[in-house]
Amino acid sequence: MNKKSEKNIDSGIYPKEKITFMDIINSIKINPKIDEVGSILAFTGLVRKSSEDNKPVKGLIIDAYKELADKNIKKICEDILKEEGIIDIKIIHLIGEFSISEELVYVIIASAHRKEGFKGLQTAIERYKKELSIWKKELYLDRESKWIH
Repeated sequence: MNKKSEKNIDSGIYPKEKITFMDIINSIKINPKIDEVGSILAFTGLVRKSSEDNKPVKGLIIDAYKELADKNIKKICEDILKEEGIIDIKIIHLIGEFSISEELVYVIIASAHRKEGFKGLQTAIERYKKELSIWKKELYLDRESKWIH
């Protein structure tokens, strides 16, 4: 493991390309309780080619009220860490301009067993989708755009 990846990464909002998936995995692996971990489960959110109403999209611009979003992410992580068998959790949401298939968000859970890990992962995903102060601007192929919260 290289020295750059051997640091703890806090959950939160980060500019695009500031953090990689492997940086997050390596941050979890330096957790002092790593010897209790039986599974590391991950969700990676990508930019898809169409909006929820099936309008063709060429990309997204993601922005956030960073201080509030970081606070909300921290609260979600604290709550999930209270669940039985959850050892560590990282929620990283990226901001900036993104093209189709680029990564936007990572939710990674380290758990004693996969069953509680999958449950925690699903809870974290559902909560961040509802609770974060994040906006996306859908950039459509017809050159129009729309901000969505």
